[in-house]
Formats: sequence, C-alpha cells, structure tokens
Amino acid sequence: MMSKLSPRGATRQSMVQSKNKLKDSQPFSLAQHLRHHQSVLMESFARLTLYPLATVMTVLVIAIALSLPGALFVLLKNVESITDRWEQQSVIGLYLFSSLEDTEALALSHQLSSRADVERVDYISKEEGLRYFEQSSGYEDILSALPENPLPIVLQVIPKAVVSLETLPGLETLRADLEALPQVEYAQLDAQWLQRLASILAFGQRFIYGVSALLLVAVFLIVGNTIRTAVESRRDEVMVLKLVGATNAYIRRPFLYMGLWFGVLGGLCASVGIVLFSWWISQPAERLIALYQADFELLGFNLNNILVCIFISAIAGVIGAWISVGKHIRDMELQ
Repeated sequence: MMSKLSPRGATRQSMVQSKNKLKDSQPFSLAQHLRHHQSVLMESFARLTLYPLATVMTVLVIAIALSLPGALFVLLKNVESITDRWEQQSVIGLYLFSSLEDTEALALSHQLSSRADVERVDYISKEEGLRYFEQSSGYEDILSALPENPLPIVLQVIPKAVVSLETLPGLETLRADLEALPQVEYAQLDAQWLQRLASILAFGQRFIYGVSALLLVAVFLIVGNTIRTAVESRRDEVMVLKLVGATNAYIRRPFLYMGLWFGVLGGLCASVGIVLFSWWISQPAERLIALYQADFELLGFNLNNILVCIFISAIAGVIGAWISVGKHIRDMELQ
C-alpha cells in the first residue's frame, strides 16, 4: 500500500505538478490553452469541495448580500406594473384673468377644442363657479354679501391622453403650453397624486441602486478575504512558481476561477432565495389584489433576472479575487 503523504509532502507534490504544468504550457496552442483553462476551472471547483463548511458559509453570505436588492427589485417591478395600469381621465384647469370677458373666454374655449390633443373643453362661468363654491363650502351668507363675484372664468380642458406614468410628461408639457397663453393666469393638472407616486418610484429606484452598489462592495470584500486565505495556504507553491518564471497571469488564474465559482454559486443561491420569497408572498398578495377587484398578475423573478443575477455575482467574484490576488503577488515580489 502507498503511504500517506505528510502535509509538507503534499505541498511539495503540488508544487512539482504546478512546475510540470508550467513546462507543458510552453508554447500554448489554442486547443491547449482552452484545455488548460478547463482543467484549472475544474481544479478550482475541486478545491472548494475540500473545505465544504467554509465554502457553504461564504456562498450563503454572498447569497444573502444579493437577495436583498433582488427582492427589492421584484417589489419595485410589481409596483411599477400596477401603476402602469392606473389610468384615468385627466383634467387641466385653466384659470383665466378676472378682467377677461365672456366672449373672449368662449372664443378661447372653441380655439382649444379644435386642438388635436384635446378631447373637449368644459366652460365654467363665474356664476357657475360661485354657485358650486357656495354649495361645497357652506358660506352662502358670506359670499352673497360680497359686492362682486371674485371667482374667475375656468376652462376645464380634457386631453385625449389618459393620465398615467407614461403619459405624465406629455400632459405636463400640454399644461405648460396652455399656461403660456395670454388669457390664462394659472393652469393646474389634476395629477398631483401621480407626480408624487412617480417621485416615490424614482426614489425607490435610486435607493435600490445604492443598496445594490453597497452590497456588491460587500461581495468584493467577502470573496477577496476568502481568496486571501487561499493564497496564504498556497504561499509556498506561489513562491516556487515565481522562481521558475511563471507569469502573474498564470499564478492568478486558479484564484480567479475560484472567485468565479463563489460568485456563480452565490448568485444561484440568491436567485433561488428570491424565487422562494416571491412564491411565499404571492398568495397573500393575490388575495389583497382580489379585494380591490384588480386585473393584475404578480411579476416574479424570471429566467432573465436569474441569469443577470448570476452574471453580476460572477463578475463581482472575479473582481474581488483579482484585487486580492494582485495585492498578495505584489507583496510577495517586494519580499
């Protein structure tokens, strides 16, 4: 039977194998180059399996760091989808100058009705406005004591476009155009609630981007610290490779693939967690939607989102490994 190697003997054997690989790699054809990358890729994965507990803990930390922005992204996507379905008839109220005569106001009303982007224009005279205000406010006695009607003529312009997040910029442009008319003192678009919602969604997007950036930095640090430990455990092997003339790219390659594996596995676990979270909250969310009798289907974390999550996580893992290995190689060269 073959005797077991001591740790020092195993390290020496690993260094000899690395030197043989280095010799065999000169010169590289394209096929040899691809086979070498494939071999290093599988060897890096095999090294992860040698330390299952540490590997699982690192992958889970990466998955947790990526799950939060992923879940927030799904939530924001559903809110945006709901708001896209909220459409109602918009009204632009034009408050004319008090000095404007009825004939001039009627002429302006007919002029606006002929616009291609206007559905119709409702004319509200000063008397109609006063009667409505008296009924709604309950101050009939006070208003009747006024020497003259203080209210202006109001034109209610109903655009052809319904108000929604997509049409809001165009409606705001129409409101600004109408307010620029010489007869109009003030123009108001009754979509303030939608403007507030658009501001909240814009804030939500930036918040998610900020949180995602911070958590990606956390992934860099997690992978970098793990790779630092791996480099330290193979310090003798790296020093020997430097002595026999190995390039930094050759030394860096297995650690980059290790960072790639950490990123891919972490992104995959994060995607599974987000999918399970979406499924978990889907039933109560659907019951809530049914109470409002809304025709809406919840959006989940689809295949494209999963691939993007894994890709971003893999890139973050490679970058973290690159930074960590590069620093350690520079430190070894200075010693």
